[in-house]
Amino acid sequence: MTISATASRAQTPFYATPSGVWAVVALWGLSHLLLRALSSPVLGTDDMFENVLVQTLQAGYMLRQPPFYEWLLWSAQQVFGPTIWAALFVKYGLISIAALFLFLIARKAVSDPRLAALCAFSYSLYYQFGWNLHEGVTHTVVLTTACVASAYLFVKALETERLVFYVLFGLVAGAGLLAKHSYPLFALALVLAAASDREWRPKLRLTGLLLVPLAAVLLYSPYAWWIVSEGLALLSAVSKTMGMTDEASHVLRAGEGLGKLAFGLLGFSVPLLPILLVLFWPRYIGRREPVIPSVTAVARLCGRTVLAMIALTALIIVVTGATYVKERHMHPLMLLLPIYLFADLERFGFQRRWRWLAAIVIAVAAVAFLARVPGLAAPDRFWCGGNCRHMKPYADLQAPLAGLGAADATLIADDGYTGGNLRVLFPDARIVTSAIPARTAAREKCFFIWEEGDRQPAAPAGERFARVAFWEAQAPLSVHYLTGTWPHLWKGPDWRSTWWGVAELDPSAPACR
Repeated sequence: MTISATASRAQTPFYATPSGVWAVVALWGLSHLLLRALSSPVLGTDDMFENVLVQTLQAGYMLRQPPFYEWLLWSAQQVFGPTIWAALFVKYGLISIAALFLFLIARKAVSDPRLAALCAFSYSLYYQFGWNLHEGVTHTVVLTTACVASAYLFVKALETERLVFYVLFGLVAGAGLLAKHSYPLFALALVLAAASDREWRPKLRLTGLLLVPLAAVLLYSPYAWWIVSEGLALLSAVSKTMGMTDEASHVLRAGEGLGKLAFGLLGFSVPLLPILLVLFWPRYIGRREPVIPSVTAVARLCGRTVLAMIALTALIIVVTGATYVKERHMHPLMLLLPIYLFADLERFGFQRRWRWLAAIVIAVAAVAFLARVPGLAAPDRFWCGGNCRHMKPYADLQAPLAGLGAADATLIADDGYTGGNLRVLFPDARIVTSAIPARTAAREKCFFIWEEGDRQPAAPAGERFARVAFWEAQAPLSVHYLTGTWPHLWKGPDWRSTWWGVAELDPSAPACR
């Protein structure tokens, strides 16, 4: 079987249908979900912070990030509890939905459904999708899903000129606004891309475009009210996060931001774009004549949206001098690029090379799965590097802390990793960290818990004890030290231990209230 526009139009295989694409990506996500959740209950990067945040359902949680991810996570926790299962269910569920919409857009841009399906699967060749997605990422998953869903509905609105699709686009845009503050750039880029195209421009309906923000407000209004009730602190918070308050001159900051944007775009493209360049090099050096003279209108819209997103982002950097620009922020900028590239390459045939690309996608997906296994089975620095936090033995704290009365107490954690994982152990406790104030009533017992490290603390309590005493301006009622033993497939049970300190505080102390 060959993959080309002139291929035999036999019955479309299941993997190249909307249901098939969703099923393949859902099974891919399920395999990673089971690998991670069955190997360790420990919450890793980002998830631990969110676990502390969503102890209650709120209209807003923080000014730096909108709350839609937290709403989804809170809902999942009503089924799975405050565990890794809830976080992974939200993540991979959203990714499967995003893949479905990517395929639906690709199907409009690419004539062969098999090639459109391969395009959707090829997103795993983006490092941020194929690897980094598994290790972190929370709000960005919601943003990605909202962007691709809104792109599909916008295309439907242009094709049909029906107002109902503009309303649906507006509702999804509201979800995008609740995903990340950067979403409006993507919606604006879609409209600018259509307005710049002679074929799409006449299809834009002013009435429909006016309906979009009205529909978006319906979803966004609870958070908008929360922002108003918090005052205008959002602007200063965003300015601080984006690096717009640095002492360097505006020109230097803008230059630094543009440089980071360029490196971010290059880094995000790896290894997908290099693989396409290597496989399909004849097209890019003019050694192959196209069978079809130009790409489809939808593909052209995708390409122009990418250019508009890059231009808008660069303009904002120039105007504001923002320097907080990272590779992991490039999802909305590069989201539609593969669809344009696949539509363009389809014009040149390349039947055998598409088979090679399919083999590479399968191989990379398999390697990415298998590469996670050693760090879960043997969490030493050789296999997982860094602190291997995803395997830290928090579970060993459960029994001794419960014996102290921590199950229904206020637990003040010294860091987010400890706080998020304490909530896994004690769902009914009141968890507090320095970054997240408590929104629930105080309890009759109160403990301050901190990580000492891999060495047994010397008596007396030393530096950590002093930190507790200074922080509370009073001596703790009691201090205990607890230890946990790290798992390892072949090393002995005592190969590595981590120690935590537990200070019981007067429940009337300000930090406990």
